[in-house]
Amino acid sequence: MSAEKGNNYAEKWTLEEAIKLSEKALNAVDKNTYFISTIAEKCGTYRDLFQYLLKKFNDNEKVFRTIKRMYNKCESIIWEKAAKNEIDKTIAIFALKSLHGLMETSKQDITTNGESVNVPIFKWADNDK
Repeated sequence: MSAEKGNNYAEKWTLEEAIKLSEKALNAVDKNTYFISTIAEKCGTYRDLFQYLLKKFNDNEKVFRTIKRMYNKCESIIWEKAAKNEIDKTIAIFALKSLHGLMETSKQDITTNGESVNVPIFKWADNDK
């Protein structure tokens, strides 16, 4: 039997715990630790939890601002290190895209969805004549 709609008895994250984790995460960011997954590891959690807490406590200014500051701090470190050639620019671009949830869109769908494709065959003029 499923729980009633709105049942949050199993909900682990309270506002106080979210504030505590967000502050710990912000303090975990330093000049050599700027990836969200590394920060999550330092906090003993996983990176998607920060997005979950942002969504769950989006009306709480303390949680929202602290997590957003953590993301901003990471982003600024990556930008600065890339500008100073302290990290590879490809890694910096990848990291910044990851921070913003962006992905490559240059892939093209070349499937035919079961349809046959008629490709015209061109015959070149016979130059031997």
